[in-house]
Amino acid sequence: MERKVFYLLAMLTLFAPLSWALVITTEYGNGADAYIGNDSQVSSTSTAGTAATELRSRYNGGGSRFQCTYLRFDLSEMTNETFVGALLQLEFTYIKSSTGRRLDVYGLIDESLDNWTESTLCYQNAPGMLQPSQGWNTGYYLLDETKLQWLGFFNTPGTGGQTPTYPITFTSNTTDLGTAFSDFLAADTNKLVTLVIINSTGTSSINCEDRFASKEHATFTAPALVLVPEPMTLALVGLGGLISLRRRG
Repeated sequence: MERKVFYLLAMLTLFAPLSWALVITTEYGNGADAYIGNDSQVSSTSTAGTAATELRSRYNGGGSRFQCTYLRFDLSEMTNETFVGALLQLEFTYIKSSTGRRLDVYGLIDESLDNWTESTLCYQNAPGMLQPSQGWNTGYYLLDETKLQWLGFFNTPGTGGQTPTYPITFTSNTTDLGTAFSDFLAADTNKLVTLVIINSTGTSSINCEDRFASKEHATFTAPALVLVPEPMTLALVGLGGLISLRRRG
């Protein structure tokens, strides 16, 4: 049985009353997820949406590798009057760095472009992506800043030089991915929101790569928005471990 949208009961403190948060994954409604590349291995015309159980964010500073992830969330369960804070939760399936890397989050401003198709999305037709001056298949990328708005960033968990047990469940905080993020969601008018996740810390000598479960994964949880009412917002900062998304079974 799949639970595609559900309310999560969370206790803030030992004596505090119970409060609710709304968790929406990319499985729910008209949600979608896919990754694209302008890459020596994932070309600008490659599609991976409905076949990929993992989503990718990879960059090595314009050498040969660029991959990023598109997420679409259906916000038809969200009411702006009730939910004023937002977190992003991912289940990582691969982390390359021992110390973690920065991932930037952009929002698609032009709502007319939210209905991209998961099965056909590629770099050359992805909303907000432009052809880099260096051409296709070179590892470079170029954003259309009239269509994509920077909303903040988060740092991935590192492996600490060890071989971790996956998935690693990660929840953003409201410091790095804060007011601009929640304001962007609140300003939405078509009940669909597209987020783009880009690894921006790669250099010519550092090949950064992170992967996390897509909605096609058989056992891990799809990317999720956790929408919280105002009394919970500050209390949830740094308490991502208290949020446990239910597996599909």
